[in-house]
Amino acid sequence: MCLMKKYIKLFIAMFFLVSVHFSCKREFEKPRWNTEILAPLVKSRLTINNIIKDTSQIKKESDKSISLVSRKEIFNYTIDSIVSLDAPQFKKTVKLESLVLADQSVTRRISLGEIALQLLKGSPSDKNLGAAILAANALGKFGQKFDFSGVTGVTTGPISVDVNKFFRTADLKTGQLQIAIKNELPLTVTNLEFSINNLIPPSNIITQSYSNILPNETRSTSKDLAGLTIGSMLEATILDLGIGSGKVIIDTSNAILVTLSISNVTVNSATAIFPEQEVVNETSNVELMGLNNVELTQTIIRTGTVRADVYSTAEDTVRFTYEIPAALKNGQPFVFEAVVPPAPPNGTSHAVFNKDFSGYTLDLRGIDGLQYNTFYNVLKGKINYTGRVVNLSLEDSLDITLTLVDPKPSYAKGYLGQSELVVGPGDVSVGIFDNISADILNFSSASIDVVIENALGIPGEGSVGQITASNTKTGASLTLTGAPLNQNFPIAPATDAGGYPIPVSSTIDLSTGSNATALLNLLPNKFSYAGDFKLNPAGNSGTHTDFAYSGVDLKAYLDIKIPLSIIASNLVLSDTAKFNIPELKTSGLQKGKFNLLVWNGFPYDVKVDMRFLDRSGIQVDSIITTTIISAAAINGSGRVVESKYSSVEFQLSPAMIYKLSNQVTDVVFTARFDTQPANTHVSIYDDYAIDFKLVGDMNVQVNSGK
Repeated sequence: MCLMKKYIKLFIAMFFLVSVHFSCKREFEKPRWNTEILAPLVKSRLTINNIIKDTSQIKKESDKSISLVSRKEIFNYTIDSIVSLDAPQFKKTVKLESLVLADQSVTRRISLGEIALQLLKGSPSDKNLGAAILAANALGKFGQKFDFSGVTGVTTGPISVDVNKFFRTADLKTGQLQIAIKNELPLTVTNLEFSINNLIPPSNIITQSYSNILPNETRSTSKDLAGLTIGSMLEATILDLGIGSGKVIIDTSNAILVTLSISNVTVNSATAIFPEQEVVNETSNVELMGLNNVELTQTIIRTGTVRADVYSTAEDTVRFTYEIPAALKNGQPFVFEAVVPPAPPNGTSHAVFNKDFSGYTLDLRGIDGLQYNTFYNVLKGKINYTGRVVNLSLEDSLDITLTLVDPKPSYAKGYLGQSELVVGPGDVSVGIFDNISADILNFSSASIDVVIENALGIPGEGSVGQITASNTKTGASLTLTGAPLNQNFPIAPATDAGGYPIPVSSTIDLSTGSNATALLNLLPNKFSYAGDFKLNPAGNSGTHTDFAYSGVDLKAYLDIKIPLSIIASNLVLSDTAKFNIPELKTSGLQKGKFNLLVWNGFPYDVKVDMRFLDRSGIQVDSIITTTIISAAAINGSGRVVESKYSSVEFQLSPAMIYKLSNQVTDVVFTARFDTQPANTHVSIYDDYAIDFKLVGDMNVQVNSGK
């Protein structure tokens, strides 16, 4: 470029002098000069990266030699493939185990005045006695004593006893009735026989008699109520009352006190105000399904939900609690509490509840700690005190369906089963040869391996049954043969680092003793494969130390490695460079040539072509040469130590110059290599390159009138 500027400056100076010289003369003919422009136009460099553009497919060895590498996954086995946490729906229809009524007591005063009024309704003798008691009460108000001669055979009643505070009605399963009789009369009760009867339905509850109950003395007795049905109203009847004689002040407010107390009452059914009480408490095991010979002792739940569908016929609020004591998160067990609303009379209430189960560590050894694949749960139901009168029965029930919805483990431990996993048959595409174009490309060596990266804590074995390489472009294919096929290779288990696994890599060498290099000399773009894996091939050792984490798997890869020690014929490298050269747009270009300066750092003979493209990528013109650019020399170690310089000349026609100056935007350099000496494998190193410099040598005609 600097040289061209010097020419232009020289041209301007000469033009100025000539113009001055002829300015006063008649111009018969415009002067013209031919000048030569020599300018560098384009630079380019080709390396191995121009063949293999994906740098992940190039490996630089310690000696700086190059290998092509490819890794393709052919198998993946995850924790979800091994472990299913599907649990059967826990369906439970539980009737209320017990219904408890609170201990209650009620006192009924049977006063002397009430007895007198009852007597006035009786026989003539009863009327006389009733009238005498009332008259004596009048004297007693003035402190006068009445000489009471005593009485026997008095009957009175029925006298109502309201036990509504106990219940409206109750079918008693168990219970005790305590009856206490206190004599608050001023005279001895020489005889008392009474009965207590249920009004609806009519039935006798107890008939009892006492004798010689002194003033202010209490006598009591109890009655087992089991199997009785009792309503809210009872009747007490005095069947025989005897009162001793004496001179006393009569006060009709004095009474015989009857206290009824019920305790330890459970009912089959009752209409009552129920106290808070536990009505269901059940512990049971739940065994996971579909695990075949897997024996899990522990798992951590990655995702999952516990859903409860609850139907209740109880007319009271039921507090429902579901617990998995062996499922812990932050040291706390999984507990699921919900409130089921009261059912309408003769109806059913329904509620659905969900709780996240993720993050819980679940012990799967059951209630006794000796089982596998089993967790235990506790179901509790409690009636809350509401103060409302409701009807409850032991026939009332909770119909509960508990579902573990879509549980996925993040960790599993135990014996993870013995299984055989079939790999393939399958195909995998290989792209390391996609951009390689050659008439002959022969590798001195190559390796094919199946690499197993085992992040599962399970020992195994792997076997390769078939590997076939195919070049779908040429139709060629070849199947691997040799000793490595159908042999069992051990696969070591991963190590548990306490929260994550340390994977172990195992390699099945398919190259030693096989025709692996011949397969890769096909330049295949597809591999077919088949094989199998066995997990726990030795069976259950009883230690239950297998483990697996989610997100890390047992994976198998088809690994290919090809050292670039090759025999090549017409191996093509190409590069595209911009061709926007202002010098070529100079008017007056007459003729010219390109000089291609080449520094060849490859140990291969090379021929260079150039294709010129317009802005649409369409080829406008080209320069094809048969000139051989010599290979760089190699030393005794087989390495190039100095690039080989060559120069190739290309003549340009006026038509080509026009195209280059007006249409071309890009130039594609194509280098075609042949190894030298022929039929000898030559290695490629990462510092090998071929450099191009395209220099234009142009003849320009300059008109003085321009």
